[in-house]
Amino acid sequence: MKLPQLLAHYLYQNKSLALPGIGTFTLDPSVMIPSEEEREKHPEVQGISFAHNHLIKADPQLIEFIHVYTGKMIPLAESDLDSFLRLGIQMLHIGKPFFIEGIGSILKNKDESFQFKPGVFSQVALVHLHEEKGESGEKRKKSIEEEETKAAPQSRGVRGLLLVLGIAIGLLVIAWAGYNLYKKKTLPSGNNTDSGLVLKSDTETTVKPDTSNSPTVVPADTARPKKPEVVLKPSPIATGDSLVYKFVILETSNKFRALRRFNQLLNYQLNVKMDTKDSSFFKVYFPILTSPRDTSKIKDSLNDYYATKTLIEQ
Repeated sequence: MKLPQLLAHYLYQNKSLALPGIGTFTLDPSVMIPSEEEREKHPEVQGISFAHNHLIKADPQLIEFIHVYTGKMIPLAESDLDSFLRLGIQMLHIGKPFFIEGIGSILKNKDESFQFKPGVFSQVALVHLHEEKGESGEKRKKSIEEEETKAAPQSRGVRGLLLVLGIAIGLLVIAWAGYNLYKKKTLPSGNNTDSGLVLKSDTETTVKPDTSNSPTVVPADTARPKKPEVVLKPSPIATGDSLVYKFVILETSNKFRALRRFNQLLNYQLNVKMDTKDSSFFKVYFPILTSPRDTSKIKDSLNDYYATKTLIEQ
């Protein structure tokens, strides 16, 4: 027997049928349901009223009714009903009537209200599944119990597998979070990727001034690591063709980021300065006295040492 026919017979027997997402059908208790022979003479259903509501879950008694008369397990009965109702809701949303055999049809109006039109009685007799197949009630009951028993271990196996996967994923997430927390606690602030600047290893290169006031890159003493250091000789007064240039290593609107970088370089006893414009934009720079022809060398050295894009200003 088809699902819509089962819904109609459920209404005939229980006088009420609640469908999630659709509404509730109510059959007047005074209405007499004609027999199969008389339904041809009195085909139209009388005494059915409909009220639209937003039910969330189907009545367990209705699911049990479908289970009994189809022989399907309860989860499959729930799935069949859900699929049927979803199709009906889609029909209503596109302006088409949702027809339920043996009950009637529902149409959604433009004002979002629902209009119900009674149909005709179901001409299909309600019989138990074991009667349709000529089986005895006891034999059919045993058959259903065997089917559910076979399905139970499979369901438990699937649930067990999902549980193991869930635990594994949870452990991976916890490990990943712990690793990231460890990196944040152990990584020096100067090497924090959020700052946009990375100090290179102490054993690579060190920028030192020469006699012409031009920093050059020379090999560091690898036997005894030193703290990062850039020795830049400040000169407030320009002499000859030399001028004081601002070698800007950081421009940002993030006050915290600018102060952190500025204080970090001060801790290295470097001649670093910081300018701000209306407390909304910050520049961290080195003032260096040098000739115009040497600015490119200094810029390249700073770019390499601080892993940044140095800007030159006067």
